[in-house]
Amino acid sequence: MKELYPWRKAVKIPLPPAVKPQLIRHFTIGLLYPVTDELREAREKAGLDPVPPTAHRYRDAVDDIQKIVRAIGVDRNVGLDLDRMEYKYK
Repeated sequence: MKELYPWRKAVKIPLPPAVKPQLIRHFTIGLLYPVTDELREAREKAGLDPVPPTAHRYRDAVDDIQKIVRAIGVDRNVGLDLDRMEYKYK
């Protein structure tokens, strides 16, 4: 791609502060929102399993999510240290 567009540079856009904790939660548990008792009850009333089929149920999925994030460089692009689950810069 660089051969075709040598002047093209990657644009880094800072993350909004509200997004940062959501990304950490997603990369940690595989879901942007926590599964609370209220959510479990609502899912049961709707005829669904109380725990969604995410990393809440399949813990190995968290490793898969983190492998994908590292492979495509999302962690580097947003400044997230996946090992410590914290941002390198504010």
